[in-house]
Amino acid sequence: MNRLTSMRPKKRLGFLSPLYLFGVALHRSLYEWKIIVPFTPNQPTLAIGNLHAGGTGKTPVALWVVEKLQPHLPHIAYVSRGYGRKTKEALCVQLQDPVSQVGDEARMVRQHFGHSPDVSVVVAHQRKDAFALLPKDCPVILDDALQHWALCSQVTLLVCPHGKWYTDEQVLPAGPLREHPQAASRFSAVLISKCPYPMDAHERLAMVQKLGLHKEQKLFCAQEKMGEPQAQWNAPTWKGDETSLVFSGIGAAQDFEAFAEHPDRYPQGGVAAMTLRFPDHSPMDASRYQKIAEDAFQAGCNTLLTTRKDLARLTKKPEAWADLQVYVIPHEADFGEDEKPFLRWLESQWKAHGYRVPLPL
Repeated sequence: MNRLTSMRPKKRLGFLSPLYLFGVALHRSLYEWKIIVPFTPNQPTLAIGNLHAGGTGKTPVALWVVEKLQPHLPHIAYVSRGYGRKTKEALCVQLQDPVSQVGDEARMVRQHFGHSPDVSVVVAHQRKDAFALLPKDCPVILDDALQHWALCSQVTLLVCPHGKWYTDEQVLPAGPLREHPQAASRFSAVLISKCPYPMDAHERLAMVQKLGLHKEQKLFCAQEKMGEPQAQWNAPTWKGDETSLVFSGIGAAQDFEAFAEHPDRYPQGGVAAMTLRFPDHSPMDASRYQKIAEDAFQAGCNTLLTTRKDLARLTKKPEAWADLQVYVIPHEADFGEDEKPFLRWLESQWKAHGYRVPLPL
């Protein structure tokens, strides 16, 4: 099995971490000391993000929140920077927009909700610019916005993957953290994502102690569930006898790969013959389409298996894949028994800031 790997933190560069932290502190102080006045929205917001540099599952969490609120509100918005796009202006994402204009994650979210007029998907390099494009009083879910100092969200949610505790990690470039672990104290709540199973009370208490949460901070837990391969571009229904090339360009691809390669996906004698891993947000172009196809044929694969985020980078099936069937592994956040407590908490947080947003409780 061949695998392309993305760059990892380098511990030998630990001597540079204090310089990185100094730069972060200096940048943030410009807003804390009001040298640059941050934008405070006049509508309910939830900023979701992480301390880790990618791969925590924050976008599935943001998607879950929008999905739960959508049926109960006249309008809701998802806002992100649109990482990887070549444009800078604020845009309302449409289904036909190419990934070069809006980024892969925003395009994936727009595809998920289709033409639903009650869900706005906006990309904005400066998040404050998104609000001019949204209805007044519309609740806004801000994806990857915890280090965006230019905007002040009333409610913040830190996402930490299970077992990858930020209290055990180092700051860039020696480790994966964007900020010092003590920065977690400023967030409203912490969500433990990618839990392997529902957490009991004893495990939750241990996590609170491990992460050093203060008494005002809530702890929530969620699993990340994946489903069976779904056919794309008129491919036949997945049978399990396929010979697959598995590829992805996402953060922390290990869970996806383990699921896609597992024998349970191939009950009729199929196999994952080859796996390719590209850097997160890695662009797809003709040369990569061709390379994937060539690798698939050399490995005897008749099928490509990937993620929705990767497929969102394509507007149509590449000609190089004409003889290959394409499937995606769906995955989503699952809050389980924490669903209603989380929504009650969010409603109370918004109410405390003067916003009455009735949520499904």
